[in-house]
Amino acid sequence: MANKLHKPVLPGILFILLVQTLLLVAMIASRQMILSSDTVVILQTKPIDPRSLFRGDYVRLNYDINELQLDELSGDRTFKTNDTVYVVLQQSGKYWDARAIYLEKNNALNSYEKQKNERQVVIQGVVQRVTNRQWNRIDKADTSVTSLRVNYGIENYFVPEGEGLKLERPETNDKITLKIALDDDGHAVIKELLLNGIQQYEEALF
Repeated sequence: MANKLHKPVLPGILFILLVQTLLLVAMIASRQMILSSDTVVILQTKPIDPRSLFRGDYVRLNYDINELQLDELSGDRTFKTNDTVYVVLQQSGKYWDARAIYLEKNNALNSYEKQKNERQVVIQGVVQRVTNRQWNRIDKADTSVTSLRVNYGIENYFVPEGEGLKLERPETNDKITLKIALDDDGHAVIKELLLNGIQQYEEALF
């Protein structure tokens, strides 16, 4: 009787393992497709506490485009935590800056289609925090300014074990920038990490 009850268990376990394997393969394939994209932008990072920059085998990254002030951007005006958003990036010299933000991808695409003379792309993110007031140091008072914290899924970067010493204790003037690959839907993947303009790590295609 006990053996009969246990017979369905093995096929169930095998099915679960098969589903997990297929999901993993799909994730890897999707990542590789984005890495092979011709759309690549270079993003600047903001300084963070060096003690928290390097944690184990991961580098924590804080981009300029993570913190957005709505009064500096065109697009939609009302957002809430966990909203999926589409940020229009425009090339300014070597780097790319945020110029607009929308809740709908089509609106973002239409935004930069109207300005084909400018190099623009769309990156997809998720709102992590909405702040409606900001401290004004000059007036020493709260100012009614809506700012967003947006994450794009590229805030952590895996560094091969033992190869992150240059990033563990960066010098004061060191500049970390990232080359980011984007697909047509705005999904982003880190392609290269540069320290003072020199490539340190590159994601390889299979």
